[in-house]
Amino acid sequence: MHRIAINGLKLYGFHGVNPEEKTEGQPFVYDITIITPAQDFIGNDSIENTINYSQVIEVVKKINDSQKFDLLETLSQVVAHKIMDRFSRAEEVRVSVKKTQPPIAEDMDSVGVEYRVKRDAGTCRVMLSLGSNMGDSLRLMKQAVELISLYPGLKINKLSSVYRTQPMYERDQKDFLNMTAEVLVQKGVDPFEFLGFLKGVEFKLGRKEKKSRYGPRSIDIDIVWWDNVEINSPFLTLPHPGLKQRNFVLVPLMEIKPDFKIEGKPVGSYLEEKKFEEKVTRIENAKITL
Repeated sequence: MHRIAINGLKLYGFHGVNPEEKTEGQPFVYDITIITPAQDFIGNDSIENTINYSQVIEVVKKINDSQKFDLLETLSQVVAHKIMDRFSRAEEVRVSVKKTQPPIAEDMDSVGVEYRVKRDAGTCRVMLSLGSNMGDSLRLMKQAVELISLYPGLKINKLSSVYRTQPMYERDQKDFLNMTAEVLVQKGVDPFEFLGFLKGVEFKLGRKEKKSRYGPRSIDIDIVWWDNVEINSPFLTLPHPGLKQRNFVLVPLMEIKPDFKIEGKPVGSYLEEKKFEEKVTRIENAKITL
């Protein structure tokens, strides 16, 4: 494992039980420790393969600057869980928050609390691909994400940007909008039941019986990968049999999970090697968020 540490982060905030603490404010000191899985960085020396300190600090600053808490216990807990939600590589997060000028008439350096949270070991990572080239595609994809988030025991962990992609199999149709999503599902969720739920989402958003397998569609949601699951059936194959050939899946996937491996190679290296012809272009200002 690796232990990422941010120590002595000094921020001015407005947290505390006393009214003057929320109006006048005071300095706070944050110590943050993030545990990540063991990984060999030799020959893989890229910031994309770890957690960026600056991004962690921005998460902490946003919470510290935009909210006011009575208790340090609450503040530390909110920060820890937000870091855990934001960075999928984090297996454990520890947050210490101290007041260096507490409203207490005693000689002391600081008062503070520490909170620790571990990622639930009872979840599996699942990668989804979403696409549309009929109707208001961006709106349909946003609605699909919102409906998927309602599935019991599921949490949407990461969403890629939206990409405009050339049709791969049937060229004579409109370009698609595509994106990928990493979701966390409780262990024990049946992939076939989840597939049935996704088909229901497609139907609700206007998906009709296809005249052609690769023709236009209002919304298409595929399960492309399920952590430690392999299935080969007429209804569902995992990993998705088209994953290795689909530039419109791999490029968005690389954005949210650059350490994802295809044939033992990081997805970025795999794409460089294959040099797929289909054009995949990220659309600026089209990010879907929850």
